[in-house]
Amino acid sequence: MQRRKAGQEESWLLSYADLITNLLLFFVVLLTAANLNKMKMQQIAQSISGRQSPASLESIRKELEEQIAAKNLQNLVTTTVTEAGLEVSLNSGLVFDSGKARIRPEFDETVASMLKELTPYSSQYNFAVEGHTDSTPIVSGGLFASNWELSSARAIVVRQRLEEVGINRSRIRVEGYAETKPLPEQLLKGLSDDERLARHRRVVVRIY
Repeated sequence: MQRRKAGQEESWLLSYADLITNLLLFFVVLLTAANLNKMKMQQIAQSISGRQSPASLESIRKELEEQIAAKNLQNLVTTTVTEAGLEVSLNSGLVFDSGKARIRPEFDETVASMLKELTPYSSQYNFAVEGHTDSTPIVSGGLFASNWELSSARAIVVRQRLEEVGINRSRIRVEGYAETKPLPEQLLKGLSDDERLARHRRVVVRIY
């Protein structure tokens, strides 16, 4: 009887020791996980799930800026990350002739090559193509009745280029704003009137 009681006590002690050991291991794992940085945790999650997380908009912007600098296109393309997404702005004053929506032949290949840089992200993000003009009214008798039609037509042309470089049309929407969304005043300080108007004329590809 005493031998059985002693055996029961030993069994209870062993179970208790196992429980304490498991608890210690559990807290060690928690402590280790807490010390891992966020990026490492994302890498572990990706490894387990087999999926890649979307590239950040800031990292995409940096890659685009490298391409812009390498091709000396600072006057043609600018990039900005806002709350609404990554904005890739094409200078309409250079890309299009005044009052027209056809990309100038000398810039056609350049625009296509820049837009192609966005293709790797087309499965992760959507694209809004926004046409903007300055406040100068359209001359009567031209191809377009107003800046609304002109801004929309230019946005449609850029949308077509996005499709041509491999971005699915279901990912793209087109918006024409005419002169209703001018650039913020702080971006225009020190510019002449002509330069200010030129800055407002743009087609923006917004990635969101």
